[in-house]
Amino acid sequence: MPAISKITVAKKNKGRFHIYVDRGQGDEYALTVSEDIFVKWSFSKGMELSEDDIVKIREEDVLDKAFQKTLNYLSYRMRSEKEVLQYMKDQEVGEEEARRLLDRLQDLNLLDDRAFAEAFVRTKKNTQKKGPLLIEQELYQKGISQKDIDHALKEYPEEEELENAIKTASKKQTSYKKEGNRQRKQKLLQFLMQRGFSNGIAKQAVDKCEAEIPEDFEWEGLVKQGEKAIKKFQKYEAWERDQRIKQYLYQRGFSGDSIEAWFSKMKEEGSLAEDE
Repeated sequence: MPAISKITVAKKNKGRFHIYVDRGQGDEYALTVSEDIFVKWSFSKGMELSEDDIVKIREEDVLDKAFQKTLNYLSYRMRSEKEVLQYMKDQEVGEEEARRLLDRLQDLNLLDDRAFAEAFVRTKKNTQKKGPLLIEQELYQKGISQKDIDHALKEYPEEEELENAIKTASKKQTSYKKEGNRQRKQKLLQFLMQRGFSNGIAKQAVDKCEAEIPEDFEWEGLVKQGEKAIKKFQKYEAWERDQRIKQYLYQRGFSGDSIEAWFSKMKEEGSLAEDE
């Protein structure tokens, strides 16, 4: 049976050891192992190793390498069980071996889907202001069970959801300052629901933001859109031009009263001349 004839420390990685055996023809390289495996097997010069032992140790070392890589993968942020399994699959770790590593990580409290879900909810609501419906969808995609999702979403009470929806809507509505009230509200509502806020919460947030909008907010947008419409349709005769401008402005969410008020002002200023 081969016996260990020499043990050396790897030059590029001090945490790994080269094992040599003597099969009757002097030192012959057999394998390289991590410090953990070295300690586990208590390698020493003169120790006998069967060929089956060598094969088994090599397999253990491959698995240990995968475990160390997975630990590094987990060091950047918390991961779900599904994410870790996919990572190990990408590292070409077999299904049975991956399960063994997964159990080991759970025993070390390094993998916990419920704790992951709770932390995920806190991060998404505090830093990205996402709504709970979108967060729930993202957790599901990460392989979290519905039971753990429901538990984690308790970290997101309704009053906080409304607060985040209002902040999100307030910030976003400036993007729609060229739109009429009706269209701006519709776009804001759609945007909030895409961000994962419920229909009821989204409506409350939009109403709250609308109440704080300056009185001249829509008028400024109407003036800008009106100027654009005049240039767009100036080639038409007065009656058709006016009808096209009104339709254009109405489609952008401006109210009929606001449009008529703007038209009267433009007529007075001579910006919309009548046909001779």
